[in-house]
Amino acid sequence: MAMFHDAPCLTCPDPVIIERFCRRYGIDTTAHRSTIIDQVARAFSEIPYENLTKIIKSDALVNSRSALRFPAEVLSDHLHWGTGGTCFSLTAAIIAVFDALGIEAHPLLADRHYGCDTHCGLVVLHEHAMLLIDPGYLFFVPTPLPETATVTIPLGYTTVELQPLDGGQRVELVTVVRGNRKSRLTYKCNPVDAETFTRAWEASFAWEMMTYPVLTRCSAGQHLYMQGGSVAVRTTERTVRRRLDPIEQMTFIGSEMGIADEIITKAWGVIRHGTS
Repeated sequence: MAMFHDAPCLTCPDPVIIERFCRRYGIDTTAHRSTIIDQVARAFSEIPYENLTKIIKSDALVNSRSALRFPAEVLSDHLHWGTGGTCFSLTAAIIAVFDALGIEAHPLLADRHYGCDTHCGLVVLHEHAMLLIDPGYLFFVPTPLPETATVTIPLGYTTVELQPLDGGQRVELVTVVRGNRKSRLTYKCNPVDAETFTRAWEASFAWEMMTYPVLTRCSAGQHLYMQGGSVAVRTTERTVRRRLDPIEQMTFIGSEMGIADEIITKAWGVIRHGTS
């Protein structure tokens, strides 16, 4: 397997940021590797998926490559503003943390119903296994990629099934919510190099979701999801959906996603749709 750790999009050049991040989330860098992997995954479960920072930066710069938020920026901004990122920036950031802690991790691309290479996750190499983590899909249970049999992982508000396809060359992620099964995406299980990953990342700047707010995170056993002015809160018992006016949207992002008011206000000055 090729090594990508010298690629700028997958490394964090500032050890101080790594140290601050580990201290914030109680990551014991002297622990056993399996413990560190679990602790890093758990730390990233505290980081929201959000496209506000991506929209803000892309509005200010002339091309998508210059608008990429590399790991040092993602981690520093999170520590200061409570922000996060989308699947590509979050995946790059968690790989950078693993790299800084001496743990090998590599990006995977995934296909969704609306296009090829429109999502990503990562694998961590540990004890001859490839452990899947997907911060963009809020999957923070490091799980060996299945090769022959479906693996089921209960997450509380939903259950995830990882179904191997083509002899384990691809893995389909299916969610089961109160008996309703839905295919969400399919990972291609051969890790990609940094340039291929970056090309897919750049392509994401042309997506429709760059025109309205999309945020999600898990908190206190709930799955919180906001798209435009619509919010869904899912628990094991039910899903509650509602529409929010612009002020309610901003309040929700601050209180439930933990993002600073300064970022929310700046995003509202840039986003063209979905905030009214």
